[in-house]
Amino acid sequence: MVKENRQVYYKIKAFLVENGIKHRDVARVIDAKPNTVSKKLNGLSSDFTLQEAKDMHRILGVPIAYFFEPDVPLRERERELKEGNM
Repeated sequence: MVKENRQVYYKIKAFLVENGIKHRDVARVIDAKPNTVSKKLNGLSSDFTLQEAKDMHRILGVPIAYFFEPDVPLRERERELKEGNM
């Protein structure tokens, strides 16, 4: 069983499906292999780089906010609030 390294990009995955954009299309835009795109989307590899996010936004129309999801676990938010960092 493979464990995710980080959160899955659900909104980006949904956007791609809704717009008929294949992993190979994304791969061409970010100069990667479709398998790499799949791994990034599913949390099994590194995050998208800022340049990759910008290119996917500019060329494919993926909303840039989808790359920066504020889904911080509740206990993390609570700790940040207690420490005065938020």
